[in-house]
Amino acid sequence: MKSNSKITKELYNRANIRLEELINVVNNNTPLDSPLAKEFLKVSNIIEEYESIHYPMVDPK
Repeated sequence: MKSNSKITKELYNRANIRLEELINVVNNNTPLDSPLAKEFLKVSNIIEEYESIHYPMVDPK
């Protein structure tokens, strides 16, 4: 499946690793404007975009 996304498999894998690390330090009390919260959102978006292209959800109907 060809994609227009610039998110490579390597970037996706690194984002997953970083997300695992951030899950241990970012929580509901972390201010949204903190660098860690911003990074958390960034890596989450990378993962979401990659998965929407390469592992799309299929409507079970």
